[in-house]
Amino acid sequence: MKRRITTLIFSLALVAMLSAQDLPVNTLTLKPVWINYKAPHNDNKGMFTDLTSAFEVGYNRHFGNMISLGVPFRIGIANFPIFNKVTNSVDQYTDRQFYTGLDALLNLHLWRGKAISPFFYGGMGGALQNFDNFYVQAPVGLGLDFRISDQFSVVAQGDYRYSFKDGYDNYQYALGVRANLGCKPKDTDKDGVPDKTDKCPEVPGTVMGCPDADGDGISDMEDKCPNLAGVVENMGCPSDRDKDGVYDVDDMCPDVAGTLKGCPDSDRDGVADKDDKCPQIAGTLMGCPDSDRDGIADKDDKCPNEPGPASNAGCPNDRDKDGVEDAKDPCPDTPGKFNGCPDTDGDGLADNLDKCPNTPGIAANNGCPEIKKEDKKVLDVAMRSVQFTTGTATLTKASYKNLNDVVDVLKKYPEMMLNIEGHTDDVGEAENNQKLSERRANACMNYITSKGIVAARLMASGYGESKPIGDNKTSEGRKTNRRTEFNPVWR
Repeated sequence: MKRRITTLIFSLALVAMLSAQDLPVNTLTLKPVWINYKAPHNDNKGMFTDLTSAFEVGYNRHFGNMISLGVPFRIGIANFPIFNKVTNSVDQYTDRQFYTGLDALLNLHLWRGKAISPFFYGGMGGALQNFDNFYVQAPVGLGLDFRISDQFSVVAQGDYRYSFKDGYDNYQYALGVRANLGCKPKDTDKDGVPDKTDKCPEVPGTVMGCPDADGDGISDMEDKCPNLAGVVENMGCPSDRDKDGVYDVDDMCPDVAGTLKGCPDSDRDGVADKDDKCPQIAGTLMGCPDSDRDGIADKDDKCPNEPGPASNAGCPNDRDKDGVEDAKDPCPDTPGKFNGCPDTDGDGLADNLDKCPNTPGIAANNGCPEIKKEDKKVLDVAMRSVQFTTGTATLTKASYKNLNDVVDVLKKYPEMMLNIEGHTDDVGEAENNQKLSERRANACMNYITSKGIVAARLMASGYGESKPIGDNKTSEGRKTNRRTEFNPVWR
């Protein structure tokens, strides 16, 4: 077997000498490595188990597209074999000793540069066990290069290492990255400009690799006048008939000298005379002044110093005549002293911002009255105290007082609405609990409307067991969850 390895290495070396030398490339490899000394002595079973790890840094010199010489250096940990000379076999292994190795490998690459490129390799190398036991080994293996870019590829490989020391044959696997450190640049059209920087890689030329027929230093592909010498500023064209410094191809007025794209601009407002509605007066609107910047030129604006819409001939609109023009008036059809809006309840908050425009309130509550603490307490007590006959939506008589107190609060705050929410514990079926919570919320709403509160001020909804506030695993928690909430809503 070792003689076959020597023959293979010699054959690879011969191919390397005969291989074309057109693209020499230096590459560097960085790979994690996994080592297995046990599989060769266990009928090659467990090839991918009992692995120890190492790390490789390798240098490759490529000769043409098929052959490369690699020098990888590996360092890591291995479970080395202990050879029994009596039984002429390996019957035990060391526990995680240092491994170092250096190889010289000849690689045969197939389809190099493609998306996937297989390679075969063989060579000779030396390894150290614990830095003091040296032995020689001959690796033979295969791998795959997965091309990521011109500079990088992912490398996966595996090899069998024939050792010249009894019992030390081993498998090694590696997965890592190959980086291209440089190569002779490709020049397809042989014009001395590498393809990577050649704007015309298939056609020889003198300007960035492109032809320049008129010799003006501008490539034909960028020259607007490729057969007539010109200047860079004029994209290769030379003419400037009116001598105003603007070449004819860019001159909007090639026969009349001017300063604006070659055209005259008498008032120097940036609008050429040919397009200027007021050529003798500088302006920003089609060349005319617009003092109030309302988009209507002063010559057409009935209020040139006060912005207004074109529909009003340039004058501002104020439909409600409150002194605030419509464009800035949140209430353009209702006069008011608060930025153009009225304040009906006189609480200092304009109606358009007041959620209770007919009842004085405070700004912190969006213009609605602030609920007094004792009234808020009434709603909180009612949540805990309103009770029903077990399993029904029938109010107990003891609950009437609490609901009457809720009615009194609603009467104090005529613009307040009330959202009544029914909740249950999780005892029983969820669907039944949902329906029960809805019926109980409606029972409370019906009682309150029976006391003179308009139904439009009330909303009833049930949530069943979906919103617990206590622990349903305890009796106290379930009691807390069986509740009816009364939440104020302002309109």
